[in-house]
Amino acid sequence: MKVNFFITSILLLALTTAVFSINPSDIGMNSSIDSTEIENVKKVIVESYVNGIFLKGDYKLLKKGWHPDCDIVILEKGSLKKLPAQYWVDRLEKNPKPLDPSVTYKFTDVKITAYAAMAIIEIYSNGTHLYTDYMCLYKFDKTWKIVTKIYCTYPISSL
Repeated sequence: MKVNFFITSILLLALTTAVFSINPSDIGMNSSIDSTEIENVKKVIVESYVNGIFLKGDYKLLKKGWHPDCDIVILEKGSLKKLPAQYWVDRLEKNPKPLDPSVTYKFTDVKITAYAAMAIIEIYSNGTHLYTDYMCLYKFDKTWKIVTKIYCTYPISSL
């Protein structure tokens, strides 16, 4: 009886240890395929947003990664305003120059569920935190496109 109790206890301990040692990212949606997709999402954002607007001022890069119906949603004085991404395309087509060539960036998170993604990227200029951007993307025919963006500016002011 004591031997069976001892063996059962050891088996339960081993099973519990195995269950709690499983990394959730090894299960389901967060597979190695998704790590490739995460890099694809980051690449679209860097090429079309960071390079397209800030570093190169190239409307062609912008058009490549932003969906034509994309809106940038702005919170201003307690109200929402929408700025079509086309505004930046038109602006840079007329005056192709970088908005801020000293910009650096850092991704803080990227999540993907099937054909939808959300990325959080921090934008810095000369070491000063300017924005935290929340970018939503959809996958169209194997290509990720930014479909909406909201952001927080720094320093944070009362809204």
